[in-house]
Amino acid sequence: MTDRSQRIKLADGWFSEWGSVPSGVPQGRKLGPWLFLVLINDLNLSHNLNAQLWKYVDDTTTSEVVVKGSDSNAQQLADRVARWSSDNRVKLHSDKCKELRISFARNQQEFQPILVNGQELEVVQSTKLLGVTLTCNLSWNEYINDIVKKALKRLYFLVQLKRAKLPCKDLVLFYITCIRSILTYAVPVFHYALPMYLQRELERVQERALSIIWAGLDYKESLDVAGIPTIVSYNEGICNSTFTSIISNREHRLNSFLPAINHNPYSSREHRRFAIPKWRTNRFRNSFIMSSCIKNNVSTSTKL
Repeated sequence: MTDRSQRIKLADGWFSEWGSVPSGVPQGRKLGPWLFLVLINDLNLSHNLNAQLWKYVDDTTTSEVVVKGSDSNAQQLADRVARWSSDNRVKLHSDKCKELRISFARNQQEFQPILVNGQELEVVQSTKLLGVTLTCNLSWNEYINDIVKKALKRLYFLVQLKRAKLPCKDLVLFYITCIRSILTYAVPVFHYALPMYLQRELERVQERALSIIWAGLDYKESLDVAGIPTIVSYNEGICNSTFTSIISNREHRLNSFLPAINHNPYSSREHRRFAIPKWRTNRFRNSFIMSSCIKNNVSTSTKL
């Protein structure tokens, strides 16, 4: 970490002068991420603010639930993060900080603008969080449109590989790795909330990709030959495996979001594992935790 130097290689035999490296770590080494995690480890919020903080490398997100008629602590949250950034000599980009307000009330509550380093934060209708587009009305149209466009652009490379006479099994591998991975990223977040027409948009991308690989086969036949499921079935499998990992591990970050365990004093053939709370909106009903609990709630016991 000390007494290091570097130089630039222009061509064979052409080098710049050696220069000292007073700070930083070699790029691409594991030491860099570890040192950064140590640096941001003490970034936290006061429990009195009743807010939540998520940190993923250099992407930090804070949120709060403002009860109707009460005041927001958003400015205090921003001040806390800005103060930590200044104390730790980490530059906070005010231009990259956005405010997203999610509310379904008929009469929207007015909030004071949030200031970071004297600059007012922009209130946006949608924003990207770790690659997933979140909107103020929690709809997924914008995100699905974005990933469909991105996946369709990569079909061009699939066409070029087909023209290069790459074997079909390699074409399928390219599709799974480089195209389907776009459609199935962060699936548990949005899968159960998608209406049928948006699910169909995702399915069309796979249908088009397989038609490029096997031009003479219909969609069902090409799925059998490729040995892959439909997008909807694949997404269902991801959601089920994710939910299984949550309920089987009490240390899982999402385990605390599960409903209370159902304690039924009576012996019955069907035992409901969770005490499902009543919902007033389909939005809550179609969330990942709720939908998964409802789908996996009944376990049937057979008497021998």
